[in-house]
Amino acid sequence: MLEYGRSVTMRNNHARGMSMKNENIFYTTENLTVERFSWITELLKLYFTRHYPESLHHNPKTPITPFSLFLSGDACYSLIDRRCAHNWEILFKLPNIRFFFDTHELMMRGISIEPFERRNPDHIISREAFADILLNAALQESKDSAFGFFQVQSPYMHASPFTMVRLFQAAIGKNISPEMYGYMDGVYTMHDGQRPTMCENFGDSLVQVSADAVGKGLSPLFLMCSQSAASRGYSRYTTGKGKIISSCTIPPAKIRDLSHIISRFSKNHLILSHSALSIPVNRNPGIPEIRSPANPDAPPLIILITRSPYGNEMAFGALTFAVACAHQGIHTRVVFIEDGIYALFGNHTLSESDPVLNVQSVIKVTSCSHNLEYYTYLPSINERGLSPGALMQGVQPIDALMLSQIFFQLPGGVSADRQRAILF
Repeated sequence: MLEYGRSVTMRNNHARGMSMKNENIFYTTENLTVERFSWITELLKLYFTRHYPESLHHNPKTPITPFSLFLSGDACYSLIDRRCAHNWEILFKLPNIRFFFDTHELMMRGISIEPFERRNPDHIISREAFADILLNAALQESKDSAFGFFQVQSPYMHASPFTMVRLFQAAIGKNISPEMYGYMDGVYTMHDGQRPTMCENFGDSLVQVSADAVGKGLSPLFLMCSQSAASRGYSRYTTGKGKIISSCTIPPAKIRDLSHIISRFSKNHLILSHSALSIPVNRNPGIPEIRSPANPDAPPLIILITRSPYGNEMAFGALTFAVACAHQGIHTRVVFIEDGIYALFGNHTLSESDPVLNVQSVIKVTSCSHNLEYYTYLPSINERGLSPGALMQGVQPIDALMLSQIFFQLPGGVSADRQRAILF
């Protein structure tokens, strides 16, 4: 039986309003499938038992960075889904871990959290100020002057823009500049003239966010990927200075090359997405660091490709973003997991008339690129009854322990303060 360690102390700190800085953050608005919840559970279990085993003691001698999971949108259903019960039982035995549920989203879905809070008061917490608590847990004191959100989903069809706006408002309240990076369908969030009949107008909301930020002397930034915008009909003409102008974007939005968005990822501020992790790095000051000539201070990026390769744009968009980040000096590791593993099996044959590019060709061409590594998760392969021996070359199969090492250990030569992970 695993022991709770410092769980009571942590709960008392939260109750007194004492935020614990630099926590490990997992934030999601997506449904937690049984498969996803299982590998997340395994990752958290290994974090405490293999990477920080002292956390299992009642009185650890060294401070252990806690883990906070912030669940909003359809992720709230995992609380009442019987298929997730086994994973919850495992997680409730782990120390230094909290699950924060968005009260607004729970009420919308008719989910009562009180029985779970009474049973597991050290772990499950629901709060009205969901966005404020998230930022308090993730932001570094006096270091983070900006908070970014990487929006890849369209508005109205997905829940992430709702919580994004609330997070921006909370950031402004803390004198932190909001930054939005629209990629793929995320550019639709910055379309001008939206007229929804049943819900919040995201265009107007972002205009108000920008105005509120400027009113407090902050520097809001709303970037749209020019390639994503052009493919969706946003680009109209280019000025003599190379700026892309469109008449159908909200005034704060700026259409820029993808490299401009990636340049923000080279900075150390908090960046979230519809499903993302922010992992602080605790280095031993007594051990000298070996710095590489490429961008050693840029937070490394882990991209998890969870979708099949041709059903939508997510897999190819993730690969494009990963390659571009690596090209700009960000150490990037791509993990094919869940249905993402289908990109690696068989010999994909596309004709010239097919409207998409061959994902396997992209992987083959870039598999030896500097700052870019490809992995695939063996449990996802085994669960689908596929043979690891049929994997395409250039991608390394990994088990749960190796996945945890990717998440919780910095790559060699990197001296960043945090790692980022985004699920596509």
